[in-house]
Amino acid sequence: MNPIIKISHLDKYFGRLQVLKDVSLEVNHQDVVCVIGRSGAGKSTLLRCINYLEEPSFGEIEVDGLCIFAGKKAKEQHELIHAIRLRTGMVFQEFNLFPHMSVLENVMEGPVTVKGMDKAAAKKVAEMNLERVGMLFKKNEFPNRISGGQKQRVAIARALAMEPKVMLFDEPTSALDPELIGEVLAVMKSLARDGTTMLVVTHEMEFARDAANRVIVMHEGELIEQGTPAQLFDHPENVHTQALLERYHTGKSSQPVS
Repeated sequence: MNPIIKISHLDKYFGRLQVLKDVSLEVNHQDVVCVIGRSGAGKSTLLRCINYLEEPSFGEIEVDGLCIFAGKKAKEQHELIHAIRLRTGMVFQEFNLFPHMSVLENVMEGPVTVKGMDKAAAKKVAEMNLERVGMLFKKNEFPNRISGGQKQRVAIARALAMEPKVMLFDEPTSALDPELIGEVLAVMKSLARDGTTMLVVTHEMEFARDAANRVIVMHEGELIEQGTPAQLFDHPENVHTQALLERYHTGKSSQPVS
């Protein structure tokens, strides 16, 4: 079976600053891949390049068999980029819910406006996914009436409602108070157990160890090490990986490593 995501020799520049340097990786069906590294390592930029929220400078990105070569020609491939975005569900650091819509309406919006689904069918899809993340009981509330953790769970349901091939998580707990992080991670672990393909940028080392089948380490725009959680956490080879995980190994993993 072909990879859901295949990235080959990806570079990204912001002006003269190179933030991704020759990054290549694959994500297979039902993989849970966590990307870790210090702040500024290029993790979020990598994720945003996959669905062209950031346009890559050089390289090749393939999602579910759809391939785009980075560079000037990418600007001419709007339909292909749109098709790739339909195959990738994105969950951001901030929740980005529509404040004037109820929880249910937020989750229905994508299927109705992007996929052209009729409202009755979209409501069923939305309710199913809200139940999946434990938020169906809040379906008639508005975002300002629910907690940050609940907002992020709604954001996950909204992404799932589009039936993506792969879920992309960009530090989904970084904007949450510590006591709310667990409820979001529990939903993500449940999705992993259900076989959802996931690429997760995270500082939560315990989640990476428990839920991932592969962990990737980035440092200054480069992919420097990858392996199973056991390999990476117990026997890191790269000196930068060793430094990153030092807090984890000294028993301070209750706090995110950044």
